[in-house]
Amino acid sequence: MKSFIADKKYLLFPIAMDAPCKTVAIWTKNEKIYEFDVPIGESGSPYRFQYYAPLNIESWRGQEIFIEVEDAWDFLEAIGFSDDNVHTEQHKPQIHFSPEAGWINDPNGLVYADGIYHLYFQYNPFQNQWGNLCWGHAVSEDLLHWKQLDTVMFPEKDGSIFSGCGIVNERGLLKLPDSALLFFYTMAGGKTKWSEGKKFTQRLAYSLDGGKTLQKTAEPVIDHIADENRDPKVYWHENSQAYYMVLFLEGHRFGIFRSENLQDWECTQTLELDEAWECPDLREIPVEDGGSRWVFWSADGFYFLGEFDGYRFITDGIRREAYQTTIPYAAQTFYGVKDVISVSWLRTQNNGQYYRGVMALPRKMTLVRSGEDIRLRMMPVENFLNARKLVYEDNTCELKYKPKDTVAIQIQLLGAGKISYVAEINGNNICFDWEAGSLTVNEQQAFMGNNIHEMSILIDAEICEVTTENGLYYGVFELNPGCDLRDWSIRSREMLNMKVMEIS
Repeated sequence: MKSFIADKKYLLFPIAMDAPCKTVAIWTKNEKIYEFDVPIGESGSPYRFQYYAPLNIESWRGQEIFIEVEDAWDFLEAIGFSDDNVHTEQHKPQIHFSPEAGWINDPNGLVYADGIYHLYFQYNPFQNQWGNLCWGHAVSEDLLHWKQLDTVMFPEKDGSIFSGCGIVNERGLLKLPDSALLFFYTMAGGKTKWSEGKKFTQRLAYSLDGGKTLQKTAEPVIDHIADENRDPKVYWHENSQAYYMVLFLEGHRFGIFRSENLQDWECTQTLELDEAWECPDLREIPVEDGGSRWVFWSADGFYFLGEFDGYRFITDGIRREAYQTTIPYAAQTFYGVKDVISVSWLRTQNNGQYYRGVMALPRKMTLVRSGEDIRLRMMPVENFLNARKLVYEDNTCELKYKPKDTVAIQIQLLGAGKISYVAEINGNNICFDWEAGSLTVNEQQAFMGNNIHEMSILIDAEICEVTTENGLYYGVFELNPGCDLRDWSIRSREMLNMKVMEIS
C-alpha cells in the first residue's frame, strides 16, 4: 500500500500493456473510491511501462489517498502526479476519433448542445482490452475533429458503467434546469469483484456544466428485468407527448418504455426481432422522395422498418442489413440535431498502438425507395462534404497520386459501364470485381452491390470506409499498419471519372 496527499489534479498510472492484471484499489480514510484491474509488469529498476493513464483526483485534493495492490512495489513507485493531462504521440486517424490510449467500444450519450457535439464512449483507460468500463468523453464543433476530455463516469460498488444515451432537458423536468444534459445508462452489476451480487439496472446521471462532469442519481430509473438488460436509448415522441426508451432485454428481445417525467417508466411493449441484439435505437427517418418511416436498429446494423405510435412498434418483420462488413458495430444516433446522424464503433485492432478501437465517420441516415422495397442510405455528414478539397480529377484508366501531407483522402470513382479496378496503397491491395460486386481489401472481402456505377473510398490512417451508389452499400476495412498515404495507384479496365479529395 502507498499513501500520498492529493495535491495534483491527476494520478498517473504506469501502464505495462501486455502484462497480467492485478486489482488496484484507491481509498480515502473513509471509503473506497475506485477499483480497477491494471496490467502490472515485472519488478525492476527502472520499472518498464509504455504510457501513463491519467485519473482525475481533483475532488479529493488535500486529502490523504491510499493505493492498495498486492506485490507491486515498483509499480507503486512509478506512479506519477500532474496538474496537466498527458498525451501520447502515436500514428492516429485525422478525422476518426480514437482515444489517447486504452480500449474503446460503443458510442454513448451522443448529444448536441450549445454548439458542441458530445461523444461519450465505453472506455478502458488502463489497457487496450475490454474491461474497467467507464464513460470517456470527447467533443467537437464539426463532427470531424475531436478533443478528448476527462473521463466522466467510473465503475463503482454497484457495477461497471455500460452503454446509454444523452438528451437535453428541454422541458425542465427532474427539478433540473432546461439546459441540463441528462444521461441514461446501464449500471452493470456483477461485472467486477467490487459489484459481486449486484444486477443490471438502468440509471440516470445529469450534467450542469455542459457535459464536462456527470452527477449520478442514487436510485435506478428501471430496476432489473431480465438477465443483462442494458443499453437504454431515450427520445421524445412528439405525437404522443411523452418520452420513450428502447432497451435490450435478453436473447433477441427488446422492451419499449414510456414516461412523461423521465422518472416513472411504463413498459408498453416487448418484442422479438430476428437475430437482433443489444444497443437498440428507434428513430423516425425521412424517405428521400417524401414521407418517413420508423426504423428499429440493433448493434450489428440490422434494421427493421415499421410504424411507432409512442407505445408500440409494428414492423413488417423483415431484417435488413446496413453493413457489408463486420467492423462497424453498436451505432447510435445524435440527440439535438435536425438530421438523423449515426456514429458506430469500428472494431479495429490498431496493432502497434496504445489504443484499440476507433469511431466511424458520422453519417446522415435517410431512406430510399428501391423497387418495391425501402433501403437505408448512409452518407457522410455535411461538414465532411464541405471540408473536402479537390486535388485531382480526370477521366482515365490509371491514377497515380502522392499526397503532400498525412491527411484523410477520399477517392470517388464514377463510370457509365463497369468500374472494376485494382488499387495499391502502400502495400495494401484493393480490388473491385464489378461482375461479382465483390470488393477485396487485402484478405477482407465484401459484397458492395450489383451493377455499381459509383464508389467512394475514404482512407484515414488504417481506416478504409467504402460506400457504393451514394451510400446504399457501406463497408469498413482495416488496412495494414503503417499506411501513411505516400503512394497511391489505381488501374481500371474502362475509362472512369476519378476524383481525389483531401480532408485535413
